[in-house]
Amino acid sequence: MDDPRSELFVLDQHLQPGILVLINDADWELEGEKAYEIQDGDNILFASTLHGG
Repeated sequence: MDDPRSELFVLDQHLQPGILVLINDADWELEGEKAYEIQDGDNILFASTLHGG
C-alpha cells in the first residue's frame, strides 16, 4: 500500500493484530478477507480490540 496511513492497519502485508474489520456489520473473514471487492454503499469499520489500562 502506498498510503502512509496503512501502517496503522497493516504489518508485513497482514492485518495488524488487534484490528477487527467489519464489512456491512459482518466480520471480514466471513466475506472472504482479501478476496472481497468493496462495493458502492459498503460500510467498512476498523475497530481496535486493544485498550489501555
